[in-house]
Amino acid sequence: MGFTAAGISPTTVTTTQQMPLGFILTAPDGDNGFQEWVYVKTSAELTKGLVGGRAIAAISSAYTVGVGAATTTRAAAVGVAQHTIASGSYGFILRRGVGSVLADGSVTQGVDIMPAGSGKVTDLTGTAEHKVIGQAFATDAGTGATDFVLAAIDCGV
Repeated sequence: MGFTAAGISPTTVTTTQQMPLGFILTAPDGDNGFQEWVYVKTSAELTKGLVGGRAIAAISSAYTVGVGAATTTRAAAVGVAQHTIASGSYGFILRRGVGSVLADGSVTQGVDIMPAGSGKVTDLTGTAEHKVIGQAFATDAGTGATDFVLAAIDCGV
């Protein structure tokens, strides 16, 4: 896991800003290549696996994020939380690389994924390619409550 020159890791969460919003931290991830983490401020709590989308109503920066909605496009998806970041706090979310996503109960192995609402993801449907933020490595359990799926994440910021 990588660190910034200031000693901040991707799992660091604080209530005070420690670096510029939008700062990218690249860290090796073994046989999965690299992970790119982006530093954000949250306007709502993000828990593990939730898509962080630009919080347009609360925007003070392109990197102020809330919980992604079904309408969140790839361009508006900033990353996916890999740990909890409380509302109003600062931390890193995974912008690119292999990580966990919270599935809505209908994610299929090998299929492209997109935001489904409430920060969860679902399989690509119809002509919504502009919403694709990754590809699932497994099929979820179908419950939609705590279905974490490993995925290749590629958000569009």
